[in-house]
Amino acid sequence: MSEDGTPSISYLLDSNTPPKPVEIPVVESRIRDLVDKISELRKLKVELERHRAILSPVRRVPREVLGHVFTFLHPYEDEEKVRDAAGRKDLVRLSLVCKLWRDAALVTHELWAGLQLNLRHTLESLKSVETWLSQAGSLPRRVQYQGWNSPDGGASTNLSRQSCICGSSSAWLEPGSCFLATSVLPQLLTNGPRLDHLTLICVNTVCFGHFLDAMDTLRQDPTTPGSRPWDTLRSLSVKFQNTILLPDPQLGHIIVSHLERLPVVESLEVHLPSSSSVFEPGFDSSHLELNILPNLLERLTTFEICCSWAGPHLLKLLPHCSNVETLTINYGNGANPLWSVIDHPLVRHYRASPLVLPKLRTLRTRMIRHTDFLYLLEAPQLVNLDIGMFSHENGLNVHDLPFPVTSFLVRSGFTKSLRTFQLRACFIDEEHLFSIISNLTGLTTLTLDNVKVEMDRLWKMFKDRDAAAQQDLSFSNLEKLEILQLPHGCQLEPIVDYIKERGPSLKFQLITSYKIPEIREHRVLSEEDVRQTLRLSQSGVRVSIVPPV
Repeated sequence: MSEDGTPSISYLLDSNTPPKPVEIPVVESRIRDLVDKISELRKLKVELERHRAILSPVRRVPREVLGHVFTFLHPYEDEEKVRDAAGRKDLVRLSLVCKLWRDAALVTHELWAGLQLNLRHTLESLKSVETWLSQAGSLPRRVQYQGWNSPDGGASTNLSRQSCICGSSSAWLEPGSCFLATSVLPQLLTNGPRLDHLTLICVNTVCFGHFLDAMDTLRQDPTTPGSRPWDTLRSLSVKFQNTILLPDPQLGHIIVSHLERLPVVESLEVHLPSSSSVFEPGFDSSHLELNILPNLLERLTTFEICCSWAGPHLLKLLPHCSNVETLTINYGNGANPLWSVIDHPLVRHYRASPLVLPKLRTLRTRMIRHTDFLYLLEAPQLVNLDIGMFSHENGLNVHDLPFPVTSFLVRSGFTKSLRTFQLRACFIDEEHLFSIISNLTGLTTLTLDNVKVEMDRLWKMFKDRDAAAQQDLSFSNLEKLEILQLPHGCQLEPIVDYIKERGPSLKFQLITSYKIPEIREHRVLSEEDVRQTLRLSQSGVRVSIVPPV
């Protein structure tokens, strides 16, 4: 018996003896006492955590730091630094967690500086768009209009069609107003806040014409301010989808006539539709003039053009680009536009006396099959050359890449002053690649991205060159070597062996990526393997193996 007269149950705790009937109520009472104590302890534990939270370092993190963290948690759409519908919802949810997080989001103007609109954003959404952009404070604001289709999660209104059909054959069967012209964009660019950059992704050039007409109509309104956001843009990107349009003998002239209505900006990107999507077979596009006004071209410091139309169109624009510092030429996977006009007077003129771009510092090419246009150019101030090809399965011949590039480098006189050379998406003979790279003695960055080449032979050539030179060794100024998206079968061993033999004389960062096949025919070097090998050779090279794109 216990002191209070109840039966003692201690002997039951250490045995399998069944309780007597008189002991059962005692056990049940004890269980209730323990449950009550546990419940009280749980309450105390919650209270303890609440008190500890008061001293949490998170509470002392400045809201500006917290806001900076938010910029990493919620990435932007593509490379445009604009938020689509999903990104906007995530940001709003983030700001609803607590007052501190809301304040942190609101003071981080960068979170609100970019906005993606689509064809569901009609005039009714103007106020909400302006409110969003007002949170950007004094930061430059960026807007992207995505007009190719109506994505899920878009705002504003019910639409029976999911894309604009202006100018297409479907327009006869399903008439309707132009989504772009009736969207919030014309009003935003007329009466809205000042914008720094606009990306306009149109279904076709007919849509773009309707948009410009809507802008002109609004401008005639006496309440329209003298200086519209459209007129004060610093940067503009206009892209057209490859949409089959109704046959029209004046179609080419209609398309290029829209380009003369562009505002004067410092940075311009124009992606024209492919010739096969807008012109009938056999149409001669060489006589068309891309009516981008000279006063606009003369103001540009950055210019990107995607044009696969046959003809010397680029050669007519570039003479006005005297202030361009960054130039990107994109053939859109089309054939060489100059092939059909090889005897054009302008082509012959620049072959004899190349066109000089006096301030050009960065030249990029994208989706091109040949680089022979480089025979027509000089760029004495160039420091960055980035060549993106359209991948050839059969490899490039000397006239596709090595000869034009080497001629361009020598003629412009910057083989020793070029700092960055990047080659992308091509299949090239190792001798041709070596002939280009080995002469660029001033390189600080070398990038081979998705380049199919015999790596073992290429790096053996550099070994042989260094052995013969002894003093003027390769890559003496290199700070970064990127070997990205190595194809299956290409290995890192030749690169690592070359670096290992050079020992401490090389002090750059090696960044590489490759897909590891599911069925491995041989062992693939890991990042730790490479680091260990170079550590033992006392190399100063730092290694990172990143996921492939």
